[in-house]
Amino acid sequence: MAFSTKLTVCAGNHARRSCPVEVFLPLAAADLSPMVLNTPGSRQAVPCQVTPVKGGIRLAWIVDALPPGECRTYTAKTVKAPVKDRVVLAHDRDSSTVNILVDDKLFTTYHYGRQWVRPFLHPLLGPGGIPMTRTWPISGEVPGETNDHPHHKSLWVAHGECGRVDNWSEEPGHGFQRHIKFNTLVSGPVFGKMTARIDWCHPSGRKQFEERRTIRSYALPRGIRLMDVEVAFRMSEGPVVFRDTKEGGLLSVRVATAMDGDKGGRIENAYGGVSEKETWGKKSPWCDYSGVVEGKQVGIAVFDHEDNPRYPTEWHVRDYGLMTANCFARSYYAPEKKERGDMAFRKGQRTTWCYRVYLHAGDARRGKVAERFRDFIAPPEVTVG
Repeated sequence: MAFSTKLTVCAGNHARRSCPVEVFLPLAAADLSPMVLNTPGSRQAVPCQVTPVKGGIRLAWIVDALPPGECRTYTAKTVKAPVKDRVVLAHDRDSSTVNILVDDKLFTTYHYGRQWVRPFLHPLLGPGGIPMTRTWPISGEVPGETNDHPHHKSLWVAHGECGRVDNWSEEPGHGFQRHIKFNTLVSGPVFGKMTARIDWCHPSGRKQFEERRTIRSYALPRGIRLMDVEVAFRMSEGPVVFRDTKEGGLLSVRVATAMDGDKGGRIENAYGGVSEKETWGKKSPWCDYSGVVEGKQVGIAVFDHEDNPRYPTEWHVRDYGLMTANCFARSYYAPEKKERGDMAFRKGQRTTWCYRVYLHAGDARRGKVAERFRDFIAPPEVTVG
């Protein structure tokens, strides 16, 4: 069935550049894929991606170079020819990995095999294909890399006291995260999406609660890399308390050793705090870690979404290369306040955190981290018709 409609995107008060946007359309998805967007005066169609949702579809695309105060009108229409997938998820069951490729180049790999205590993403390749997280201990010794904290595996999700279960370290008696299945593995012209069901388990292997982890990786131009990570818990087996500890964080990154703060790297937060001293234990909607890798300055920013519990989060971020969004460790961050950061979840409760990870050139200023954060929490407005 042929279909066409007008969509208008307005930048608002801020410039938009390579910004993901979405709009809901109350249409049946079966007859509407594939689709493209056309703009007046341009022969180049803009790829868009159709995702079925309850009551209709969500249409996603990338808005490039829209100045403050300006609007752009598109015509969305169905096309007969398939639209090329710019983000491809390649699942290798033999190695228990999913490679995420953007424009035919590896961005990252999801590792979920039973040889690992917990699933993780590695490598994390930024602009120019530069590796931006530490390799050890995933691939053995690497010249020049540190070899502390073996549980710090590139980019991962964990927490040190889930009730009485240590699901952070790999010390004797630690808990496990077990990949159970993929609910979604989707490639696409705008993004690739992976949703995994993961069980958090006692040291004995007995299930403690469930996680649904969703990773959406975008096809941005000029080698920019952007992904959203959603961590959704369901306390399936009984109540659980995430206890106050700095040994944890719902999204954690171990940067490449050359980026470490004690090796010339730079830690910066949204309020202008610089260095571990000014950012550790401080609340901030985002934190950025940058440094020189392979002769080029690059950085990783993690954004906390305003709908997350305890937004803005505190940050457990260290000069030795760790950056983790940890909103639980209040007795460590400010012991003089005599507060605890415990968070209790009742049986059956569902709780979700969503983060955006942005890999950029330069430091936070050159990488326009603040602007990217605005795109995350306040994307451009889209009107239909």
